[in-house]
Amino acid sequence: MSIKLINSNIFDLPGAPGWVHLATLQNNLREYMCFRDTVSGKIYIEGITGGCLEFLEDDSLAKELYDYLVYKGILCIGRI
Repeated sequence: MSIKLINSNIFDLPGAPGWVHLATLQNNLREYMCFRDTVSGKIYIEGITGGCLEFLEDDSLAKELYDYLVYKGILCIGRI
């Protein structure tokens, strides 16, 4: 798998109060977005298809993306 970090800027998602962008990733031709719910503090990694977020059904892919984000320091405690 060839995961690449496209964007690691932290910003509020436009039109979605309470949601913060943490990273955008690319794996081959697919893109994924990692974001945080500021109310619950939960972290989400979703696929992007046609501009819409899509739940990742593949647990091994979700784990691989999560591990990559940890490795890159995106999900370190001081950053999020």
